[in-house]
Amino acid sequence: MTALNPPSAAAGAHRFGVLFVFAAGVLWSTVGLGIRMIEDAVVWQILLYRSISMTLFLYVVIRLRSGESPFAQIRRMGVASVIAGLSLVAAFSGGIYSIQHTSVANAMLLFATAPFMAAVLGWIVLREPVRIATWIAIAVAIGGIAIMVADKSGSVALNGSLAALGSAFGFAVFTVSLRW
Repeated sequence: MTALNPPSAAAGAHRFGVLFVFAAGVLWSTVGLGIRMIEDAVVWQILLYRSISMTLFLYVVIRLRSGESPFAQIRRMGVASVIAGLSLVAAFSGGIYSIQHTSVANAMLLFATAPFMAAVLGWIVLREPVRIATWIAIAVAIGGIAIMVADKSGSVALNGSLAALGSAFGFAVFTVSLRW
């Protein structure tokens, strides 16, 4: 960009968006390692401390950015915010449980089904159109995922896989409730 043509606010916001998506990918890809390094805590202990720290962090960020109480914002959003919150509880709980009860690779692979579930839920709940190419991509990807996780036949691994799918569903519901 030249001095005569400075970057727009939209371009700056786009750069921040790209940076945040990249950071989210890095954090998501290392969460399994972090949870596996915790040797003496059970699922509920991890969830308790993670939830307390995340709640405090989000409260401060929302308060600083908006200048008002997050509770006022939640009341204004109504039932969609309640659904979003409950779906995150399911997503986080299922995610921690699955990482502790199946391989991290299996759990992460199943977490990746969340966008497919969000597309289907958006189609069902919000009546958003889904292109044929997207349906084909979803079917091929789910077929590939099914082949990759098919060898996890033990009951503990199966429970972990189901929890990972529940987590992905929670994130899909969260996404659709925010769009609602």
